[in-house]
This record gives sequence, structure tokens and C-alpha cells, in this order.
Amino acid sequence: MKKGSTTRFKLNPKRPPKTDWRAFDAMSEEERHRAALSDRDAPPATEVQLARARRVPTVRALREKLKLTQEEFAARFRLPLGTVRDWEQGAHRPDKAAQVLLTVIANDPDAVTRALERSR
Repeated sequence: MKKGSTTRFKLNPKRPPKTDWRAFDAMSEEERHRAALSDRDAPPATEVQLARARRVPTVRALREKLKLTQEEFAARFRLPLGTVRDWEQGAHRPDKAAQVLLTVIANDPDAVTRALERSR
């Protein structure tokens, strides 16, 4: 690659570029799949990779599943409200300990609530 042939730019996270989804929406599922397979830089995950992947629930989806506001979710699970907001807005990602807590909340929120009540 010759010098100067790479274009560099910085994205502003507060103003991401607009995406024109018309071409994507016009494609069939089969065409989308073929297009994904043809991308050498980002091939789709294999079935084996997907099976091994650890899934951490998104905070917003988890909170909405429990029918809680951000304030209620933070209070129920003793989390700082600002932290919950940051996670939902993508400003910060939950660390490993928080990911474990979110996974346990997703599987048995009442058990977490009981454990927290006993620790008071």
C-alpha cells in the first residue's frame, strides 16, 4: 500500500453518521445472507461460535422485561442510577462482576432481591 492512500477520519460519538437503510430493506433474506458471507473482514459467526458465545442481557431489555423504570431497577438491585443510565446509553459497559449480576438477575431476579434483603 503506498503512503497516503489510506483515508482517516474520526467519528463523533455524539453525532454518528446517518445510515440509509433503503438498499438493505430492499434486499431479500437470501441476498443479505450472501452479502454477509462475502464480507471477508467480518464473516458471520458459525453455529459453533454462537453456541460458545456468552450472552449478557442488555440492561434496557432486562429492565423492560421486569417492567421497571431505571430508578426502580437501580433501587431494587442496589445499583447507582447513573450507572444504569450509562449502561443503557452505551457510555459504559458493565464490567465482568456486573455482567454476572445481570445474568443472575435475568435468570432469577427474585433470588437477587431476597439475597439483598438478607444482607441489610
